[in-house]
Parts: sequence; structure tokens; C-alpha cells
Amino acid sequence: MLEIKKIVGTIVLFVVLLSASTIYASGLPQNTLSKWYGQAFVKESGSKREFVSSDIDKTFEVVNIFLLETLESFETSIVGMISNQIKESKASIEGYQQDTKSQLDQSVTELKEVKLEDSVDNEKIEDEIDQDIEEVLKEVFGN
Repeated sequence: MLEIKKIVGTIVLFVVLLSASTIYASGLPQNTLSKWYGQAFVKESGSKREFVSSDIDKTFEVVNIFLLETLESFETSIVGMISNQIKESKASIEGYQQDTKSQLDQSVTELKEVKLEDSVDNEKIEDEIDQDIEEVLKEVFGN
């Protein structure tokens, strides 16, 4: 019986040691793996965050440059359009001014001609009236 006790004791001791080592071994990899995963995640997320942050910064810089160039382009276009419109307006006003002056000069010339013609016609009419009056007076007074 002693031998059976020794065998049973050895088996129990073996089972206890095997259980203890299994429990220890099963807990150790989880902690180690968990710590490694946590550290790797923090490290990678930090580098990804820096990468994404730098990409966002670069993207904003590019967008800002694009917007500034677009603004300058619009300003240049607007200034050019305004300048062209001013030149066209001045040319149109000067053309209208010249046309109006020409029409006015022509009207003045026509009025002077009409006045001269009327004056000549008036003189002819006055001469005819004077002649008619002289003839009537000669007939009436008999000279």
C-alpha cells in the first residue's frame, strides 16, 4: 500500500505541478501579448496620427496656396475687366461727344445758311415792296 500511496502522491503532485504551470503559462502570454499589443498600438497610432496630422497640414497648406492664387487671379481679372470697361466707356463718351459736336456744328451752319437765305429773301421782298410802293406813288401823284 505504501507503494500505491507513493504512486498516488506522485500522481497528485504531478497533477498539481502540471496545473500550476499550466495556469502560470496561460496567464503569462496573455499579459505579455496584451502589453505588447497595447504598446504597439500606442506607437503605431501615434505615428499614424503624426502622419495623418502632417498630411492634413500639407493639404491645408496646398488648399491655402490654391485659394490665394485663385484670389490673386480673380483680382487681376477684375482689375483688367474694370480697366477695359473704363477705356471702352471713355471711348464711347468721346465718340458721342464728337458726334454731338459735329451735329451741333452742322445745325449752326444750316441755321446760318437759312438765316442768310431768309435775309436775302427778306431783302428781295423789301426791294419788291419798295418798288411797288414807288410805282403806286408815281401813279397816284403822277410824277
